[in-house]
Amino acid sequence: MLDSVKSLVLNSSYEPLQFCSAKRAIIMVITGRAEFIESDGYVVRSPTTTFNLPAVIRVLNIVKRARRKGISFSKKNILCRDNFTCQYCGTGGKFLTVDHILPKSRGGKSNWTNVVVACKPCNLKKGDQTPSEKGMELTKKPSKPEFYWPFFQIPAGPSSHLVIWKKYLPKSIFAGASNE
Repeated sequence: MLDSVKSLVLNSSYEPLQFCSAKRAIIMVITGRAEFIESDGYVVRSPTTTFNLPAVIRVLNIVKRARRKGISFSKKNILCRDNFTCQYCGTGGKFLTVDHILPKSRGGKSNWTNVVVACKPCNLKKGDQTPSEKGMELTKKPSKPEFYWPFFQIPAGPSSHLVIWKKYLPKSIFAGASNE
């Protein structure tokens, strides 16, 4: 359980850094590398001690993060940009791939404006042609995302943790979150 439940890790300036396992959060608090900020009442017991399960911790030493000029182009980031939804038929699910609008075999590049998420049936239907040649339409025109926050993924967890995390994370992160 301690590896599946997540805790939000804040920088010493209260900027969100990442999520870690509750086990890692407890270790960081016990060893003095982080401070306990907030819990939702869950407890973990050992034979000699009881710990509140941290929903939020804050590292004591500032973590310097490199500021990128943009979001790196990757399959994961394409999936996030397109909200894990086929850009041809609108379905979601496990069987998603990425599709080149102008196929690579015809000179298409792997970049933000030429790659979209597609379900396997739509990708097979489109094949080595453009969407217009196959009579398919994109739900939205692909573009490079402007900022990083939409890619900060909210892990599954207790709804009480989500309520607590909302205090520390920008609202734009929760716009696409569908966790209970």
